[in-house]
Amino acid sequence: MNDIQIFEQEIKNSDKKVGKIAILRGGLNSDNPTQIMNKAVSDYVGRKGHNQFVEIHLDNPWVRVVLDGINELDYKDFVDQRL
Repeated sequence: MNDIQIFEQEIKNSDKKVGKIAILRGGLNSDNPTQIMNKAVSDYVGRKGHNQFVEIHLDNPWVRVVLDGINELDYKDFVDQRL
C-alpha cells in the first residue's frame, strides 16, 4: 500500500485496554499524499469510530494520528505538566 508505515500503541487504564493510538506515515514520494493518507486511514479504521488528527496548517500531509477510545481515558487536571 504505497509505502505506508505505522506505529501502534495500546492505551490502558489500570491494565485494561481502553484504546489505541496509531501514527501512519506515507505518500512521501507521491504527487497526492493527502489522497493516499485518506485511503490508508480509511482502510485502517474501517467502520470503527475514531478520532483523527492532521497537522493544523496541512504542511505535513504525510502523517496522520488516529486515536481510538478517547472518551475512555483517565484525564487529570492540567496544572504544569510538560511534554
